[in-house]
Amino acid sequence: MIYKKIIRPILFKFDPEKIHHFVVKCLGLVSRISFLEAFLERMLFVNHKYLHVKVGALEFKNPIGLAAGFDKYIDAPLSYPMLGFGFAELGSITYSPQSGNPKPRMWRLPKDQGLIVNYGLSNDGAKKTKERIVKKIKHRKIPYGVSIAPTTGLLEKDLVDDYLNSFLELYDVADYIVLNVSCPNVVNIGISAQLNFIENLLQKIYNLKSEKQIKKDIFIKIGPEMKNDEIDSLVDICLENKITGIIATNLCKKRENLPNCKTASKILENSGSVSGALIREMSNRTISRIYQKSQGKLVIIGVGGVFSAQDAYRKIRLGASLVQNITGFIYEGPIAIRNINKGLIKLLKNDGYESIGEVVGKDIF
Repeated sequence: MIYKKIIRPILFKFDPEKIHHFVVKCLGLVSRISFLEAFLERMLFVNHKYLHVKVGALEFKNPIGLAAGFDKYIDAPLSYPMLGFGFAELGSITYSPQSGNPKPRMWRLPKDQGLIVNYGLSNDGAKKTKERIVKKIKHRKIPYGVSIAPTTGLLEKDLVDDYLNSFLELYDVADYIVLNVSCPNVVNIGISAQLNFIENLLQKIYNLKSEKQIKKDIFIKIGPEMKNDEIDSLVDICLENKITGIIATNLCKKRENLPNCKTASKILENSGSVSGALIREMSNRTISRIYQKSQGKLVIIGVGGVFSAQDAYRKIRLGASLVQNITGFIYEGPIAIRNINKGLIKLLKNDGYESIGEVVGKDIF
């Protein structure tokens, strides 16, 4: 209540990107103060047997993770267990460093509990990111994934090689790799060409893993605006190339797809994609379609509009094994992840279950 009534209104008076960088830097500082980091972790991290999840080769002490986009520069990686997250995804990272789009490039949508984000994949590039991960994450309390995306401005024919270069640079410092195929560089080529591109990319990743005997879980991240037949084709491609799963979903690009939006149209005219409560049902629809089409054979990480334990539980019952969060954390505050995990335990007990795994896809089959 203190966060929502006092702290959040103060923070929301300032430029969202400046506040974001300030908060991340502060988290990085706090995580280096051992007694304070240990105290917060004891207070906020929920480690309960009902919440333990095994996905691919990885084990998670709770299913709520930090989505890519929060820590693009690897400024505070050790702070995320301290905040209660069961895993964290860093990036997205491009092979070449890039500064991103001109500022301002983030806007709050408080009436809709959301954000407009138009960073343009700003990051320090794969090589420097690898150096920072090696330096800053020597001891891992939780799994860390790395999301990679193609460098902006490349020709279509060069996109796959750019992904592969980043993959080869980063796979050995990541617990899992995410191929972000919902970034503008890819989705702007049209859905048919996009599916062909994804198939080519996954085939080359599969061949590369086989050739180099790389044992690493691979996910792709998609947007919320794919039609059912497009999702079906994507699932077939993923199954054929034996990737671990799909992250569903990234942010919404088209304003006409946002239902019951309360935000003034002038604000929505800003360039960028929308996160938060507005994309919750789009994300849920995509999760359920993937689970149904794949018959549960693909692991799904659900993201989009998670503000409560009920939101997370809904995604799990529709087919997600894990759930990610950013915007909900920004709006709900530092105890948000603890509250979600505690709430999940109660929901599981109330429904007569003893693990997250028992509930995955219950509302589909």
